[in-house]
Amino acid sequence: MDCDHLVQLRKDFQESCARDVPGVMAARTYATQLLEELRRLIIASSAAAADGWCAAAVGGFGRGQLSFASDLDLVFLHQRRLPLRVEAWIRQIIPSLWDAGFEVGHMVTSPKDLKNLMRQDFSVQTTFMEAALAGGDADFYGRWREEFLSGFSRTKRARFLEDLRQYRKARYRRYGESSYLLEPHLKEGVGSLRDLHTLRWVGVIFLGTPLVSALTNAGWLSAEDALWLEQAEDFLWRVRLQLHHVSGKRLDRLLMADQETLAKRLGFLDGTEGSAVEAFMHLYYRHTARIRRITAFVLDRLTHETRTPRRSSAHRKTVLPGPFLLEDNHLSFMEPERIPERPDWLMALFGEAAKRGAHFHHQTGRVVREYLWAVTDAVRSQPDVVAQFFDILLHPSRAFAVLRVMMETGFLQTFIPELASVRYRVQHDLYHLYTVDEHLMRTVREMHRLEQGLPSLEPQVDCRHLFQDLPHRRVLYLAALLHDVGKGQGKNHSVRGAEMSRAIGERLGLQEEEKNLLEFLIRHHLLLPDTALKRDLSDEKPIVRCAMQIGSRIKLRLLYLLAVADSRATGPGAWNTWRASLMDELYAKVDRVLLRGEWQPEDVTQRVDALQAEVLALCDAGLRPAVARWLENLSLRYLLSQTPADVVRHYSMEKAVLDQGLVLDAQPLEGELWQVTIASRDRPGLFATITGVLWLHGLNILSADIYTRSSGIALDILIVEDVPDPLHSEETWRRVHNDLTRCVQDPAAFTALMARHQPSLPRKSLLGSKKPDRVVMDESASDFYTVIEVYTWDRPGVLHAVTQTLYELGLTIQLAKISTPGAQVVDVFYVTDLDGAKIQDPEKHGLIEERLLECLRSWNLPKARGELLTV
Repeated sequence: MDCDHLVQLRKDFQESCARDVPGVMAARTYATQLLEELRRLIIASSAAAADGWCAAAVGGFGRGQLSFASDLDLVFLHQRRLPLRVEAWIRQIIPSLWDAGFEVGHMVTSPKDLKNLMRQDFSVQTTFMEAALAGGDADFYGRWREEFLSGFSRTKRARFLEDLRQYRKARYRRYGESSYLLEPHLKEGVGSLRDLHTLRWVGVIFLGTPLVSALTNAGWLSAEDALWLEQAEDFLWRVRLQLHHVSGKRLDRLLMADQETLAKRLGFLDGTEGSAVEAFMHLYYRHTARIRRITAFVLDRLTHETRTPRRSSAHRKTVLPGPFLLEDNHLSFMEPERIPERPDWLMALFGEAAKRGAHFHHQTGRVVREYLWAVTDAVRSQPDVVAQFFDILLHPSRAFAVLRVMMETGFLQTFIPELASVRYRVQHDLYHLYTVDEHLMRTVREMHRLEQGLPSLEPQVDCRHLFQDLPHRRVLYLAALLHDVGKGQGKNHSVRGAEMSRAIGERLGLQEEEKNLLEFLIRHHLLLPDTALKRDLSDEKPIVRCAMQIGSRIKLRLLYLLAVADSRATGPGAWNTWRASLMDELYAKVDRVLLRGEWQPEDVTQRVDALQAEVLALCDAGLRPAVARWLENLSLRYLLSQTPADVVRHYSMEKAVLDQGLVLDAQPLEGELWQVTIASRDRPGLFATITGVLWLHGLNILSADIYTRSSGIALDILIVEDVPDPLHSEETWRRVHNDLTRCVQDPAAFTALMARHQPSLPRKSLLGSKKPDRVVMDESASDFYTVIEVYTWDRPGVLHAVTQTLYELGLTIQLAKISTPGAQVVDVFYVTDLDGAKIQDPEKHGLIEERLLECLRSWNLPKARGELLTV
């Protein structure tokens, strides 16, 4: 069957999307053209004259909105039995459409069978909610549509509405319950096109038409709401069509890898207030937030209106101080016109919502937005208003939900104007899963979960004891809400946010001690995570520095709780077993320093003697003299950072090196982490080889402790993640061991291994804007080592490239800490020269920085023979 005209229509539309940035009108025109051509094909066929059947476009095709990459959903309805010539024609047209490159979903059924299917599956009902006749018996089609729509009596409408609400909730759970996800799904996510479809379905069932104008005429939408929806729909379609063009397929998740390209195609430009992609996503979140809010209000209103009256309904209405009306657990203003003279009622409304667990009446949010202008500095400083705000912030179960409504109605950023600059602000990496405003509110929620011991991200931590008798609790929760407020002002957000907090504290009537503490918590909220992830915790110096900056055990508790809540609210990339253990270790060590009141060196000799005694006790009597001699030659750094059992295991591994050349031991830790210990004869560039082999096997290194014995044995202890095929880990470690052994014995073997593995570039390596590479040399962080911090974007093998460069510079790596927050890499190396001394020389500093930056600029993906591919 000839489908050339359909193919040409699709090609023309696709080319128009490449040339221009069309929106919803183009999607409608294309769908209409396809439908008209399909009607022409049916009219021209032998099936056209048959009665008792029809072909109908359903889904997006029936709605009249299609991308060039969309499916064509068709239903072929027959009255009793499908005529044979129609059946033969269907067997021709469907394969012809497939051959022409169209994805076609089709169904051949009777109205009765279709009705039964709708009863079993609500999504089938929504698919057929909008339909368009494509051909066949028009009278038969008209009777089917009339029967379909007339079947929704008052009772069935109420049932449909409840099913629709549950369907929406399930969709949100599946695609993310926030409209502020950094990689939103623009068709199925929160505030997406599917929410717009939801409003259309409501219009079909209750008003007989899907048009937004009908919802406005019915009084369900204001003219402003209708305009917002039309603008949002056009914007989402522009984004969707460009996404399909850029990706070359039907992709509806707005991946960060595509956001920058889309921003430029849509005409967004870099500016003084942020990048093009940030401006693009800011507008995206604003549109989807409005769609979500308007859809929720319409559904709430209809649910209220369709609810069957009850005899007890009079007892479900309560007049509250304010005055507010609580009706069926929905709050509304009784006298909204009086808000200009009593603007404190706005905060009181949210206070009642938190206190009673109430929801907003569908008109209430509109009233709040209408009177935001009445919130002046005098209102912001009013003691009873401030007290009600803190009651909301400190509410154990309702804080997050009410704060979110406060933000979405514009009240929260009106009450605290400094929050306006972080509304919808994108944090463009995969480390943060949410926009800044959403992240701040989720940090408050995580703080409440910590205080109550409620489950959240793995690993779970029990911090309830840290909240006992905790002073300044309200300052802690306020810091959780404000800790990233400086991100709306540019770089150094911690410092900027701390400075902004003074004015906020003044307005909220905080005492001087509280204002100072709030400023301290915001200024230093990254101190503990940065120290834990970037510094050697077996070294005294970073521990003492932390203690000196913090100054008291109470401040340490507050700062630790804020850091944990912040990390858990950021996402899985910021909170895992390894990071949790580092934070715990740092907290315990800093707490011990503060407990003593002043820093005094620990009795190292006593600790070492005790450890050596425990090690010897674990050994057989005949082995103890040899182990004792071995222990005398070990470094203090090694002895003070290992358990007795690990020391015994390392002794056995080092002895085995004499026969085996290289020994590898892999032990699973909590979560998906592994501790990998490698003992080998030392040689120049050994650690670079180890990082390279682990990279080629898909393993991600989080940290590495490197010890070189006077006997010429090297012991490397690494924490790794992303073990491929964890159910068969033994086979993975066997292959790693074999490849390491070959590459250590023969450096040329690594080039051959690299050519054989051909590692692919992971998706996350393409995500986000790539910040400039940076190298920081620090001589003050350690008394014994020069610390080199390397900041770059993530791509396979970059750790190997950096360590190879350090080896070529004649530097010895003593310890490495690896962090990959999203698409960014932060690698920290504790190094010495070949004589074991710190670098110190400024000229050598400059050379190291220059060579590392050159390495980062040139490193992308290795080619088959192992050459570097210049970026």
